[in-house]
Amino acid sequence: MTTPTRPHAAEAFRSAFGVAPGVAAEAGNGSAIGIYDWRTPDMDGFELPETDELVVALHLGGSRRVRAVTERGLSRACSIPGLVTILPPGRSAAFNTGGSIDVMTLHVPLQNGLAGNGALPSLGSHTMPRFAFRDAYVTASMEALLRAARGPRPPSPNYIAKLADALLCHLAEQAQTLPAAGHVADAAATAGQRIGTTPLADLLAYVEANLSRALPIDELARRAGVSRAGFTRSFRSATGMSTHQYLTQRRVAAAMHLLQNTEFDLVRIAQETGFSSQSHFTDTFHALTGSTPRRFREQR
Repeated sequence: MTTPTRPHAAEAFRSAFGVAPGVAAEAGNGSAIGIYDWRTPDMDGFELPETDELVVALHLGGSRRVRAVTERGLSRACSIPGLVTILPPGRSAAFNTGGSIDVMTLHVPLQNGLAGNGALPSLGSHTMPRFAFRDAYVTASMEALLRAARGPRPPSPNYIAKLADALLCHLAEQAQTLPAAGHVADAAATAGQRIGTTPLADLLAYVEANLSRALPIDELARRAGVSRAGFTRSFRSATGMSTHQYLTQRRVAAAMHLLQNTEFDLVRIAQETGFSSQSHFTDTFHALTGSTPRRFREQR
């Protein structure tokens, strides 16, 4: 029997932060999917060694000056609450924090065997580190996992596995279409960015407030004060995805929240999240998550 040469990601984070996670939930024994909620002490930064696990991290709160340490120095982009970072297996990482941070991490071992469609091997082989990017679907999935982990009773391993599997399938699909990691790392943080005359954060807030209706690109372009073509180019550069991809992800993320936290029927949820019909909602939800809305609700 051989001894692993790389630590589990949870132990790497525990050592780097010097604290135990506030919440820890796992699906399975041994090499398991792990959900962890961390609040660090005040620190200048931390380093993580290589592990055999894919880590998806969601910045929950604390310092808004978190930067990745790269070969060329500190990243231009800063992580702020709400942004996501991916740490692939077999890669070390270092970050400058400038204070305390609250962060949730999802750990998936390579040997776990999730995603029979090959999502996990694809991520393990091809995903580059991605720092401080915005993805509404990933954020909603991570928040759903954390709520389950914080609940009065442990979440079922099947629920953790299914939701993590859908998240990984989404990331694997995105990995095929996103720009190079360095570009995304520098461009994805929205603080201070503008499209035309409009701050990107304001534009995304407008989208959030109007998800229940159609949001044509022409309308968004007029609001930003640029042409349709200029808006399309600027939005992809700022977010790493097309306007249609972003809207679809955000609508599905909003639907996930309603499925878990309300008793609304599927017709009403489709209306509340801007889908043209229940069938359109169901088809889109299944295409993005690998689950039907009904099945997703049953697993809550």
